[in-house]
Amino acid sequence: MSEPLYSIGTWDTDEQAFTPQPDVPAFNLTRKQLVQSIRMLQECGYSCHRYRSRNEDGTLEAWAFDSDTSVLLERTDGESAESILERWKR
Repeated sequence: MSEPLYSIGTWDTDEQAFTPQPDVPAFNLTRKQLVQSIRMLQECGYSCHRYRSRNEDGTLEAWAFDSDTSVLLERTDGESAESILERWKR
């Protein structure tokens, strides 16, 4: 089984689509590369962060990824950048 790959983009109001942030790796990233890209986006002012999801009784359910609505993170597993960008158009 191959390692999952992820892509991350930010909302571009001019394009009305999610696009890669300049100078931030965006497509088909390993988990380690994704963490580096998230840190770079945080340095650009995006609030990418993880949180612990809890059940109603307060017990830990799972780790989840939460972000502001201007950041899109998805699993892409080697899909072409062109295909990803086409899907990111809204």
